[in-house]
Amino acid sequence: MTEPVNVLPSTVSPSSSEPSRFRMWLRRALRWTTGLLVVFAMGLGATWLAQVRPLQLQVEALEQERATLEAQVADLKLQVDAMEALQAENVSLMVDQARLEQQRLVLQAMTATAQAQLALAGGSDVGAPGPLLARVEAYLAALQEVLAGSMQQDVRDLRDRLALAAGELTSDPFAAQRDLEILANGLRMLEEQLSGA
Repeated sequence: MTEPVNVLPSTVSPSSSEPSRFRMWLRRALRWTTGLLVVFAMGLGATWLAQVRPLQLQVEALEQERATLEAQVADLKLQVDAMEALQAENVSLMVDQARLEQQRLVLQAMTATAQAQLALAGGSDVGAPGPLLARVEAYLAALQEVLAGSMQQDVRDLRDRLALAAGELTSDPFAAQRDLEILANGLRMLEEQLSGA
């Protein structure tokens, strides 16, 4: 026969209570880990809202401003190109104006020289040759100032010839007439040079 087994509460094996402690410890660890993960996720969200998102908005605003500035730079480049074209045209017009002024002075000197020749030859309606030669001198002086290089020397030579003619008006009108012809020929050659330039 079998004997009845008497089980006392103190004889419960320790192995049956250990798995429940381990489970409790795992549950607590899981709760703490979940809590920490939630706090970490909230920290990431707060960081994104507090720092990253404003920086993204600032970057977007800066990109828009950069695009606007690039458009303005392109517009300014077009304006500069247009101004450079106008400046080149302006320089060309100024050169043309200077050339026309030079030609005008030569033609006026030629006209006054022809009138002085006519007055010296006895044309009474033109006037005295002295004031006409003074006008030629004024035109040649102005012309010498606006010319450059070898043409200045040519005008200087013409002024010397004019001074000879002016000095000979009363003493030797024939020599004065010859000097005025040389002056007229020199003015004609100078006008041809200016027209061909």
